[in-house]
Amino acid sequence: MIKMIRNITVLGALPVLLLSGLFLFSEVSAHGGATGVVKERMELMKSMGDRMKEMGDMVKGKVAFDSASIAASAEEIKQAAPDIAHLFPEGSSHKPSEALPRIWEKRGKFDELTENMILEAGKLNDVAIAGDRRSIMVQFTKLGKTCSSCHTDFRKKQEE
Repeated sequence: MIKMIRNITVLGALPVLLLSGLFLFSEVSAHGGATGVVKERMELMKSMGDRMKEMGDMVKGKVAFDSASIAASAEEIKQAAPDIAHLFPEGSSHKPSEALPRIWEKRGKFDELTENMILEAGKLNDVAIAGDRRSIMVQFTKLGKTCSSCHTDFRKKQEE
């Protein structure tokens, strides 16, 4: 009887342990074992990407449109973007980094695109505070083009 209770207890705990392991594994594998500055920048970029996705879903009508939320997300990007410069020191393109060596070869262009992101995120924040949906959509597109331009020029192609 005691053995049966022990087996039931172990079986009952098994799903909890498996789920815990999955969460830990997904957190570790999300950045492919990145450490140091590479991990920091991957986390920053993921955070900014999450903000862009949230705003994009609103702009596309997938979720309720909320200009205050868009303003807050744009402000977060504007505040985080200046950190990009020091998160890409020369020699930090080792795996699992997605950064191309071109960042350091054309550092001026990379820094210019970062400045453009700060500017466009600030403009998006301003128009979102004003609340004009059309202006928000136009400015969101401009911010998105700044992001994709940098990704096109300086990030390894995503494997699908």
